Amino acid sequence: MSEGDRLIWFSGRECVHCKRLRPLVDDFQEENNIDITELEVWHNSDNAKLMRSYGDTIKEACGGELGTPSFYNEKTGKAICGMVTKEQLKTWAEA
Repeated sequence: MSEGDRLIWFSGRECVHCKRLRPLVDDFQEENNIDITELEVWHNSDNAKLMRSYGDTIKEACGGELGTPSFYNEKTGKAICGMVTKEQLKTWAEA
């Protein structure tokens, strides 16, 4: 998937919620043949900068905060945040 058309998961290396969500995201990708690009933002300034560039949309999805885990669909400009379900991922990815 090319830049500008990606499904992105913004995560943090030590993020407890991200670690708990990983098996669900992995299963979702495999079951639906959908690629989600994971970008670590706590230790990678380029990834953090990209996340901030989508900040308004992500903040709205996250209740006013820019946090991890958060997901951004570059194609639709939609974001979801937090401990999401497979159903939420599917709606977000296919929107």
